Amino acid sequence: MKMLGKNFQAILLFSFILYAVPCYSLPLKTQGRWLVDERTGERVKLHCANWPAHVFPMLAEGLDKQPLPFIASEIVKNNYNCIRFTFSTHMFTRYANLTIEESFDRLNLKKAKAGVIKHNPFVLEMTVPQAYEAVVDALGAFGIMIDADNHISEPIWCCSNDDENGFPNDPHFDPEEWIEGLKLVAQRFKGKSQLISIGLRNEPRGKNQNATLWFDHYIMEAAAQVHQANPDVLVIASGLNFATDLTYFKNHSLKSNFDNKLIFEGHSYSWGGKGNPWVDGSVNKACADKIGSLNNNLGFVTNGENAVPLFFSEFGIDRKQMPADDDRFLSCFSTWAAEKDLDWGLWALQGSYYLRQNVTNMEEYFGVLEIDWDRVKNPKVERRLGLLKQTLLDPKSTAPLNYIMYHPQSGACVGEGMDGQIRAGNCKGLTRWTHNGHEGPLELKRTGLCLKAIGDGLPPILTPDCSQTTWKPISASKLHLASKDHRGEYLCLHLEPPFAGNIVTKKCICVGDDPTCKDNPTSQWFKLVETNIEN
Repeated sequence: MKMLGKNFQAILLFSFILYAVPCYSLPLKTQGRWLVDERTGERVKLHCANWPAHVFPMLAEGLDKQPLPFIASEIVKNNYNCIRFTFSTHMFTRYANLTIEESFDRLNLKKAKAGVIKHNPFVLEMTVPQAYEAVVDALGAFGIMIDADNHISEPIWCCSNDDENGFPNDPHFDPEEWIEGLKLVAQRFKGKSQLISIGLRNEPRGKNQNATLWFDHYIMEAAAQVHQANPDVLVIASGLNFATDLTYFKNHSLKSNFDNKLIFEGHSYSWGGKGNPWVDGSVNKACADKIGSLNNNLGFVTNGENAVPLFFSEFGIDRKQMPADDDRFLSCFSTWAAEKDLDWGLWALQGSYYLRQNVTNMEEYFGVLEIDWDRVKNPKVERRLGLLKQTLLDPKSTAPLNYIMYHPQSGACVGEGMDGQIRAGNCKGLTRWTHNGHEGPLELKRTGLCLKAIGDGLPPILTPDCSQTTWKPISASKLHLASKDHRGEYLCLHLEPPFAGNIVTKKCICVGDDPTCKDNPTSQWFKLVETNIEN
C-alpha cells in the first residue's frame, strides 16, 4: 500500500493513544447465542453503524466532507463501537488496480474530488482496495471494530428484486467470482484484528433464491473459504428475502459453525407487507405483528440448545422527516432489541453520497450525520438508542434478573427522582425494578417501595404497602403497564413529549381489540427489560 502521509500517520497514532481503550481483546468467537472475547470469554456487544463504500466511486462515503479522523471520532463520540463497512465484489476482483482519482475522474465527480483533495488527499493515489484498507486502519486506530460486508457484486446501489445481483447465478452474481472476492478480503486483513467479521452477502433475494442451495451449499462453501484464509474472523450468513427469513433452520441444523465463528444476520424496517399498518390501523396490533414476525422468522435462532448469535445488521428510520410510521416502528423495534439484548447495526452513518442513482451529493435522510458530516442530524434519535448501546445481559453473570423500565419513544428509563416521585431520565446508572413478569407488585429494588396508581392524570406514588397494588402488561403489544383504579378500570403509565420526566397514569390508549382505533399509544409504551448487570 502507498504510505500514508506523515501528518495523517501522526493523527492516527494520537487517535490510537486517545481512543483505543476497549475493555476486550480480539478476535471474537461465538458462545451459544453470544459473541465473546476469544481469550477471556467475556461478552462483547456490537452496536454498529453501516458505512457504505460499495457504490461507485468505491470509496467510503463522506471523505469529501470531513477528514477521516474526524468522522471516526464522531463514531466514537456517539457510542458506536463498530462499523459495518460495505464493499462490492468487483472492488476486489475487477477494480483492484483502479486508483481513487481515476474512479472519480471516470464519473466526472469534480466537486466531490475537490472535497477529497481538501480533506483526505492521501487516498487519491491509492487503489480501490488500498483505500478501503486505509479506512479500516483508521477506524481500528480509534478502537472501532469493523465488519466487512459484501453488499453486492456490482458497485451500484442496493437492493431490489430485479437488480440481477440477488442470488448466485443471477446475471451479475457469479458465485466463483463472489467467493474469490471474499477470499481476497479475508487474506488482505489477516492479522488485522480490528476487522472482526466478514459478511458473506447482504440480502439474498429475487426469484431464484433457494434455501437449501443458499444455506447448505453456497454459505458453507463461502464460509469455508473465508475461514481457511483468515481463521480469526467471524463469518456472517444472511437470511433470505432481504435478510428477513431464517426459517430454514426451524427444521435444519448448521452443517458447521466453523470453530464457533459463524453467526446469522437479519434486517427490518417500517415497510414490508401490505399497506402501512403503523398509520392505517391499530398501532398496538402493528407492533405485535412486527415482533411476532421478527421472533418467528429471525429471533428464534437465539433460543434453545443450538442457539446462534443474531447480528441485526440493518434497521433504521428517516431521521430528517420523522414520518409517523418510522417513529412508531422504532419505538416498537427498540423494545424487542432491548429484550433480546441484540448485537445490531444501524442504517446508516453517512450524511450524503458522492453519487447515488445518478444523483450527486444526495442526502441520506436515514444518516446519523448531517449532509456535511459535521454534526448529528437528529440528537433525539441518538438518545432513543441509548439503552440499546448498553450491555444488559451477561452470560457469565451470577446476579439475579431484575428489570429496567424503558420508555422507547423517548429512550428514557424510569427511576425515583430527587422529590421521591418516579421520573423518566437517563438510562445510565439504571434503576432496577422487581416484578413477576405477568401481574403483580412493581417494586423499586432494595427499597420495599412499590408503585401505585392513585388517579387519572396524577403521578403514581411509591408506597410501602405492596399488597394493595398490581401492574401487568396489557394490549396486543404488551407494552402498556397498567394498574386498576378503585373502580376496577385500568390506568396506564403515560409520558408525553417533550419528555420532561413527569410520569402520570391516564386512561389507556387503544388497548382493546378495536382495529379502528388509530390513536398513537406510544406515549404509554413502557417495557420491563430484563438485566443481570449490577448497577
